[in-house]
Amino acid sequence: MNPATTVDAWRGAIRWLLVIQALSMGAMEMTGPFWPLFLRELSPVPHVPFAWVASAAYFAPMAATLVTAPWWGRLADRLGPKPMILRALVALAASQLWSVYADSAASVLLARTVQGGLAGFLAAAQIYAMRVAPADMRRRVFADLQTVTACGSFMAPPVGAWLVGWMGFRMANTAGAVVILACIPLAMVCLPAIKPAAQSVDEPDADARQARHTPLGALVIGLLLGTVAVQAARVMPQGFLAPYITETLHGSVMLAGLAYSATAATLALSARWWAKRFAGLPVHVTLGRVCALTAVCGLTALWQGVAQGEAAFIAARLAWGLCLGGLLPVLNSLVAETSPEDRQGFALGLCSSAAKGGALIGLGVAALSTGLFGWRAGFVAMTAMYLAALLALLVIRRAASPHAASAVGQTQRA
Repeated sequence: MNPATTVDAWRGAIRWLLVIQALSMGAMEMTGPFWPLFLRELSPVPHVPFAWVASAAYFAPMAATLVTAPWWGRLADRLGPKPMILRALVALAASQLWSVYADSAASVLLARTVQGGLAGFLAAAQIYAMRVAPADMRRRVFADLQTVTACGSFMAPPVGAWLVGWMGFRMANTAGAVVILACIPLAMVCLPAIKPAAQSVDEPDADARQARHTPLGALVIGLLLGTVAVQAARVMPQGFLAPYITETLHGSVMLAGLAYSATAATLALSARWWAKRFAGLPVHVTLGRVCALTAVCGLTALWQGVAQGEAAFIAARLAWGLCLGGLLPVLNSLVAETSPEDRQGFALGLCSSAAKGGALIGLGVAALSTGLFGWRAGFVAMTAMYLAALLALLVIRRAASPHAASAVGQTQRA
């Protein structure tokens, strides 16, 4: 199968990809919030505070993905994206089962690190979608991938909480692993194989051979830096939202859960709508709208920090989610569109690394700001991060404008 196949063929492949992503990511999210509770039951890591161990359960897979994602993306360019999807599913299932039989916190942390290094399903799914979908539909497909991921973020944890309460963490994790294992034959049968990208090494022309060794363009690098800042701001509240609600707003744990779900729900509902608004637009126009959304995200972050009542805070969370639906999916699709065809998998792997790197930066900045100045300062730092992202994206948009491109062309001709 190749991108030029019939409409029904590529749409069918994308539907199955979305189903597999929804099932596998939902299975992961079921137990995601409860790792600290499980680690508390195991043999501790000697001479290491438990708070550090609990944080490492989330930091370790992110750091591993940051290092390995570009390499897996490059391998997808050479072998095709379907083998990478199968590899990611096998790694996810194996690491989940490893955790089920672990008897120490150190073993769980090692399993989580291996999972981050060998899995990378989201990047593999993006590469597959980019290869199979027509060019004019890629932004919408990327939004659909974001939508099913967001749906898993707010639907799976309550199911996981029920399973953990009923069967315990080990059995709940086993159930998640079984779901992921079921996705493997589903992917083998229902996802058509995609040919690897044509390699320029086959071209006899010297310029074509040299293009393989040319670094990615400045526009792609700029988009990746923008992704880092946008993802950092997006992840920052995870470290302080619950204590902010319970201690500063004097709300309940139920309100904290509602605040998480509100953002995930509006993000899922808005992603495809934003994709339609961006469809067919030139890169510099798309970046202009992304800049506007980034500015509004900064305002909604500040709104969350100054909101006094519960209703106002939830309204701010809903508004923030609406804006998030038009940021990361669009930035990822722009990276794919502006990269050489035979290096798009590598570029999307870098997108995954940028997102994980941004998440680590965001969590670190949030911990520092709230530790020094209190919970409310986290939203101020979040606003500042959006401002940094806006400045970076404005520079990128100027570089991508037709006037800048024509000026560069005139300079080169001179």
